Formats: sequence, structure tokens, C-alpha cells
Amino acid sequence: MKQWSKALISFLIFLLILPSFALAQQAPALDISSQAAVLLDFQSGQVLYSKNGQEPRVPASLVKIMTMYVALDQVKAGRISLNDTVVVSERAWRMIGSRMFLEPNEVVTIEQLLLGIAVVSGNDACVALAEGIAGSEAAFVQLMNDKARSLNLPLHFVDVHGLSPDNEVTAEAVALLVRAYLAEHPEAVRFHQELSFSYQPRSSRNPIVQYNRNGLLRTFEGADGLKTGHLEAAGYNLVATAVQNNRRLIAVVLGADSEAKREQEAAALLTYGYRSFDLVNIAPLLSDKTTRVFKGKQSQVGLMVQEPIIAVPKGVGTTVSVGIQAKEVEAPVQKGDQVGVLSIYLQDELVKQVPLLAAEEVERGSWFKIMWDNLARFLRDLIRRR
Repeated sequence: MKQWSKALISFLIFLLILPSFALAQQAPALDISSQAAVLLDFQSGQVLYSKNGQEPRVPASLVKIMTMYVALDQVKAGRISLNDTVVVSERAWRMIGSRMFLEPNEVVTIEQLLLGIAVVSGNDACVALAEGIAGSEAAFVQLMNDKARSLNLPLHFVDVHGLSPDNEVTAEAVALLVRAYLAEHPEAVRFHQELSFSYQPRSSRNPIVQYNRNGLLRTFEGADGLKTGHLEAAGYNLVATAVQNNRRLIAVVLGADSEAKREQEAAALLTYGYRSFDLVNIAPLLSDKTTRVFKGKQSQVGLMVQEPIIAVPKGVGTTVSVGIQAKEVEAPVQKGDQVGVLSIYLQDELVKQVPLLAAEEVERGSWFKIMWDNLARFLRDLIRRR
């Protein structure tokens, strides 16, 4: 078995996966007045800033992110297509609040409904979509909660539009939801980045044009989503995401006291992230690291980590050291099998451990190789016992 001391890679000062509290210690202070806020780095999945990030909150229309997620899952699975149509029910038509202005018995496409949800936050579009896909809103809500459980996120939904104060999320869970959503459905951005949406109800002589309530789409460089929300019980909520220099950040603001404040603080979070942190790929540092494989067609297997892209504070000056502990494994080995642990130290204090994974598949060796490795292991263990 190969082992490396934590002093071996001391120059990983710029290359560690720090937890959010350690990152916050190194980065400039950020003043956020909203009741909860989170900044998440998309590539690494690291929380770069959190205020009351795990506190339960009312999401309001942020519920619609999951509504769209589940719908696009159905499209991806081939169960529906964007061109499929839905007949609008009277229940959908009677929805209050933000609307796409659907009318009973109108026939609309899934794509139109997704645009109506993403751009104008149509509560009627949410119900029509849910009924068209799952038969009822209740059945669709079950799919939403099943999805939350599959993502292991503390999210609870009771409707598809967010009008109920009984929906429950946390800021960190919303940020992670958006990360999973955009990773699985990158095409969703095209719905959320639209500045306006035009729909002509059957009874109208002219199309009704409505505008996206996410003002950052017009004012923040690289902004391309994602969703606003407001209820008296929730305050003003906003999930904002942007891409600058091929790097995506996700900001979540919950419980702001106005539309202007939620945009101001989301912009401040995104600016903070771009100015205060860098991304580094640690994969090259593991390119020549291996661990022993017994009874395999090859005697070594390379090492990797699941998420090699990491965020680190700009100009960080604290000495960081890393230790790699890899265990001997026995073939067959599948790519992605855990074969050890990467330990990360900050000022000689262990702050995080990350699984080390097999970087490739190793098949079972020949009968001669198996016999030889069994003999070698027997002799080695015999010598060690003396």
C-alpha cells in the first residue's frame, strides 16, 4: 500500500476543498440583511457564503423550480415531449396570482407552459402542466417530493406553484436543487433567461406580453436565470445565477424586504463570489498516484476524486497540507469504487476528508496471477508476523 504524508503536497495551499466555514474565514466580510442567503459554486458544489442557510423557510414561487425539474425529467425520460399538448382545466384557469392567462379548454404545448412558468411565474400554467403530466396536482406533488428525497435535500412541497405557506425549504437546499437541476437539464436555462413572454388567450384579440421579474437578467453581467418568489409569509425571494469566465455561481436570497433588496443582495453575493474566489482543478495532482491491486490484470489502479474542481479564496496565505491514505484492493475493481481517503489539513487541523476513488476498471486476473498474488500476500503476512 502506498502512503503519502500530509507534508508531501504542501503546495496544495491553493488546491483544497475547504468547508464553507473555513472559506468564510479567508474571504472578505459580506453584509446581507435578508433573512437567509446562500452563495454556491456550481462546479465544485461548495457553499461560499451562508446566512441561516439551513433554517426552514417558505419558498413561495421558488417551488416552481422543482415543478419544472420534474417536468423536464419526464421529457428526458421520453414520457412526454415539448410538443405534446395539454387541455386547460377550469381548475387551472381559476388560479389566482401570477398567471399566463390560460382559458378553459384551450390546448397548449408543454413548451408554452414551461415558458409561462419560467418567465411569468404562471400559477395556471403550473396546474395545467401538473394535470397534463400526472393527471392531478396531488400526483405531481408526489413526484416533486420523491425527487427531493432522491436528491437527499430537505425540501417539502404541498403544491406546484408555491401559493401555500406550508411549502418548506432551506436556502442551502434550494441552491443545491438548482445545481442538480442545471447539471441534469442545462437546456432549462433557455426558459429562464427569456426577458418576456407573449401569449394570446382564445378570447383576446391581441397577445398578452409579460416581462420576467428577475431584474438581474437586465443588469448583471452573465445572468441567465433563475426564479423569483413572493408571499407575505415568505418575503421577497430570488434565485439568481450567472456565468462569468466560464464559471457559474448560484445565489439564493430568502426573506428580503422588497424586490429591489432581493436583487441588490443577490447581485452582491454573485459579485462577492467572482471577486473573492478562484477555481482550481486538482485532478493533475492525482495523475501519478496509485494504490495496489491484488488478483487483477494490472497491479495498480489510479486515484481520483469525484469533484476535482474546487473553490479557494483569492490570495489565501494559510499553509495547507494534504494526506492521502489508499488501501489495497482486490480485483475486480470498478471505476468509482472508493479506495481511500484524501485528508485536508488547515494549520495542521483536519478540516475535511474526501473519498478517493478508483480512476479506472481493473478486471480479474488469470488463474496464475491470482495464485501468485495469493502466495505473495501469504509470504508478506508471514514475514510481518515475525
